[in-house]
Amino acid sequence: MCHGATGKGDGPQSGTMSPKPRDFSSKEWQKSMSDAQIRTAIVKGGAGVGKSPLMPANPDLATQPEVVKELISRVRSFDPSR
Repeated sequence: MCHGATGKGDGPQSGTMSPKPRDFSSKEWQKSMSDAQIRTAIVKGGAGVGKSPLMPANPDLATQPEVVKELISRVRSFDPSR
């Protein structure tokens, strides 16, 4: 709903958000982020990593590493250099 089907940060709810959701298709962003950093953002939300509090935390996923691993794979799938 936020990052969009192609990960560009242009999902249906992004139009009213400030700041806009991250563009996961940015090659520079992909290179700058480790899987551990993405994992922390997924579990702790934007505020948990010093970013927008609009990105919700998912603390229930802290005990579901397989789900988080798949979400990280999904984020990585938007990398144009892959």
